[in-house]
Amino acid sequence: MKKLASSKIINVIFSLLLALLLAAYVLSIKNYSNSNSSNSYSSLVPQKKATLTVPLTFQYNSDDYVIVGGSSSVSVNVQGSSALVTAAKNHNDITASADLRGLGAGQHTVNVALSGVNSSLTAAASPQTVTVTLAEKNSAKKNVQVNYDESKLANGYSVTDTSTDVKSVTVTGPKTNVDAVSYVGADVSLDKNTKANVTQSVKLTPYDKDGNVVQASLSQTKANVKLTVSQSQSSKKVSLEVQASAGTASDYEISFDPSSVTIYGTSDTLSSINSLPVSLDLSNILSKTTKSVTLDKPTGVDQLSDQKVSVTITPKSSSSSSSSSSSNKN
Repeated sequence: MKKLASSKIINVIFSLLLALLLAAYVLSIKNYSNSNSSNSYSSLVPQKKATLTVPLTFQYNSDDYVIVGGSSSVSVNVQGSSALVTAAKNHNDITASADLRGLGAGQHTVNVALSGVNSSLTAAASPQTVTVTLAEKNSAKKNVQVNYDESKLANGYSVTDTSTDVKSVTVTGPKTNVDAVSYVGADVSLDKNTKANVTQSVKLTPYDKDGNVVQASLSQTKANVKLTVSQSQSSKKVSLEVQASAGTASDYEISFDPSSVTIYGTSDTLSSINSLPVSLDLSNILSKTTKSVTLDKPTGVDQLSDQKVSVTITPKSSSSSSSSSSSNKN
């Protein structure tokens, strides 16, 4: 009986060991199968690489410093499934940043960090570090000056007036740059042979005294500008011509002071005017008379050098009588 019981115990132990070995074998086979299945699935998904250009932003104390010479973008190399890489290229939600917080004025080399990368993609910035300079911030108010190319105006035309809704802007940047800004230009683009008034929304640009662009930030980047374009004004001196509204001019000696005036207008208008008529009422003038006369501005004339002239009117009969009287006395 003891020998039989001992034999049963041995069989039970042997059965347990065999069961454990079978379980271990099945588990290893299952893991191997899953591993192969996963690898097979991965090998079936098409892989793709791409290089994206993404914006680069800087984190820094913008109240006290400005960035000098920093790049505005970096390249990002992405790799993964074709669908995810294509989606990244189409939407490009990836952004890059460089952290300069806590750093002072001077040149610094910092790492580029990426965000917005799908967890199933691998991505690396190129370059992985950027070198930028922090400069102490300065600002000053500068006047806006309207610029345009006079050679684009038609012959005989000129800009007689300019206006802009922005008179001055605040220029911000490194002190040396801000100090170098002489004015902020509102650059108007003209078509060839421009003859009409021009109204444009134009970009504002900081310039130094030599007309070179200065790297600086502006509180306002655009302005609305208007140019008044008209035919260039010419001038011409013309004599004064008596035009009697009453009486006969030939009965009088008439002189003007000044004897001629200068008229202003377009060359086309002035070419047809050789004298300026002065309307005079010669009725009831029996003796030498001097009076002031207001001149009429001819059509097309913009301006007269004199608005009024003095005219002296002497009756010829009176002059003859005076001469006879003087001879009789002698």
